[in-house]
Amino acid sequence: MPFYLLRAGDCFNTNDSLPGQAAKRSCGTPHDAEVVKVAELNGSYSTDAALKKAASALCEAPLERKAAQQPAGTVRGTLVQYPDPRGYDVGIDNVACSLAADVGSGSHKLTAPLA
Repeated sequence: MPFYLLRAGDCFNTNDSLPGQAAKRSCGTPHDAEVVKVAELNGSYSTDAALKKAASALCEAPLERKAAQQPAGTVRGTLVQYPDPRGYDVGIDNVACSLAADVGSGSHKLTAPLA
């Protein structure tokens, strides 16, 4: 499914060959990441770099707060999924802010909902 359809609390896997896509999984089975917050971009952005900067700013505080609540070694990174300039121009403005274990083929997975 496209990342912009994810909701807070959704668990999913990613695939490097399908950027912008997420394979929803049960949070009780091994998975790459869990959505902490879905935020909405506002403003005018004409480049991918500008969109990335704005999306990262929207996700920074909620991801830091949620990461601080997790047991040591659970979370290994963040994943901020945002639209490209074409998608933003046609009205896709959701940003999925997620905490991740090892994304893709990494061996460390999340195995339960985040705390």
